[in-house]
Amino acid sequence: LFSFRQTPLGAGEVGWLQEQLDDGGQLSDVAAAACHRFGWVRSSGEIPLAACSVMLRKLEARGLLRLPAPARRRPGGGLHVKAERQRLLDALGVVPGMVECQPEGPFTLRPIAPEERDGFRLHLQRYHYLGFKRSVGESMGYAAFVGQELVALLDWGAAVLRCLPRDEYVGWDDRVRERNLPLVVGNRRFLVLPWIRIPHLASRILGANLRRLSRDWQAAYGHPVLLAETFVDLSRFKGTCYRAANWRYLGQTLGSTKTLRDGTRP
Repeated sequence: LFSFRQTPLGAGEVGWLQEQLDDGGQLSDVAAAACHRFGWVRSSGEIPLAACSVMLRKLEARGLLRLPAPARRRPGGGLHVKAERQRLLDALGVVPGMVECQPEGPFTLRPIAPEERDGFRLHLQRYHYLGFKRSVGESMGYAAFVGQELVALLDWGAAVLRCLPRDEYVGWDDRVRERNLPLVVGNRRFLVLPWIRIPHLASRILGANLRRLSRDWQAAYGHPVLLAETFVDLSRFKGTCYRAANWRYLGQTLGSTKTLRDGTRP
């Protein structure tokens, strides 16, 4: 058993790391994804990217991990990027790099185009700690950009079928809930890419997304959104960006696996 920042890394965790490496990820990419997945964040809010890269090399030295060969420089000076990684980037038209700007700096937010779905999915699979499979039923993805640089992704979809704090807040019975639940959507994924360093960006993106969400939903599915919900894993996060975006805390759930109204699980 190996541990890093008080997180035990057993066969499952090491297996996930190897999958990311085998999937074409370079060392720095996988280190960033691991920091996000396992919640390795310094008190300053920065991820320990260099320390995590060293940890991956230690796992290799112990024979627990196979790291990729160093990226090969082409004659023109560019780096060789494996096909799947390049498809991921091409699908959203971005190349990762450290992004910093003033907290009040401008950003743009727009829905994902159909041809961008693969890149959207692959980004969430690699960099969100819950991973991502696919959206079923009514759903909508968004991308946020600073200039031409992708900074965040959001996925919205079916609300959970039953949630006691929400149902008490709304005040509906089973019959009314069944009829009106399509007017509630869930923020299933919110990812600020791990190399982005922009204060207060997350809450600003959430606010901007909520201001246009009902209008976009009406255009796509013929009905508005009247309520948005999300769930925060308190063992990893505090929900600060949601509070800053004026979301209301309704209460603690039981923590059991949630079933969505379309019968799937997030």
